[in-house]
Amino acid sequence: MSVQASGNFLNIPFVLDGCPYTDHDAVIAQDAARATPLVKFTLMAKVAASQKWTPFISEIALDGTAIPQGIYTGDDIDAATLVAGDVTDLPILVGGALIDSGQLVIEAAKTLDTVITDGARDLRSVRDHLATRGIFTKETVAASEFAV
Repeated sequence: MSVQASGNFLNIPFVLDGCPYTDHDAVIAQDAARATPLVKFTLMAKVAASQKWTPFISEIALDGTAIPQGIYTGDDIDAATLVAGDVTDLPILVGGALIDSGQLVIEAAKTLDTVITDGARDLRSVRDHLATRGIFTKETVAASEFAV
């Protein structure tokens, strides 16, 4: 007797491989000017002084936020919640994973190839900074793009 394996190959998981390490007690800093939700798989940086997380939006900031350090993996957070104050006890992927780059959300029209120039002392790309943290990216194609 033979057994046929089946599975859903139409959806690709965000974490493709590895032993992901997640900070489950992360604090995302209040953003009084936020107008859009913070969505799952958004690239994040840390404010050096407070150690609070914020979306990576500037490759030239001098407060620590020019260095991408993790990826938000929780549920979407509406803008009003972020405007109201810090949001606590959230999951941020901080290392040990190969991820699907097609699902990664990078705000402010930045890409994995954006070069970090924070004070002109570091000229590595976003992709390179993630790799130093043990987060590697891979481009994938979902089978659903070819389904008929």
